[in-house]
Amino acid sequence: MKSRLISHIPVLLASCLLLAGGAGCFSVDSAVSTHSGEEFVVVRNYGWSAFKHIPLVCGNASEDAWLPWAFFRDDITMDKVQKRFMDHAGKLGKTPVDIRYTDYDTVMFNVPLVQYPLPIPYLLCYREIQISGALK
Repeated sequence: MKSRLISHIPVLLASCLLLAGGAGCFSVDSAVSTHSGEEFVVVRNYGWSAFKHIPLVCGNASEDAWLPWAFFRDDITMDKVQKRFMDHAGKLGKTPVDIRYTDYDTVMFNVPLVQYPLPIPYLLCYREIQISGALK
């Protein structure tokens, strides 16, 4: 019984980590200014990898995605996020202006509700890319 429990610890730990930190998300959010009529758009994707180079889970950046997550695939790239931003602008027939991007990477695992990161660098890594801009 004890060996069976020990063999399930990595799976349970990974499940808890993914649930605690959010598995990964891809989103396209927009809002229209009532004053200028401009639409402001933020396209964001984030997810988790092991040892910084082995993708575990992230938001699914495919337009025809039937699952919101992509497992063992790296969709957290500037190309994929920028393509979805430009596709959104193209569907509306608008031109993007004042585009900004953010690339955030962390290699220390932060436990929710605890101030200090766990000293396990590169075991579980978080990455996020955002592109934002106005559409005229």
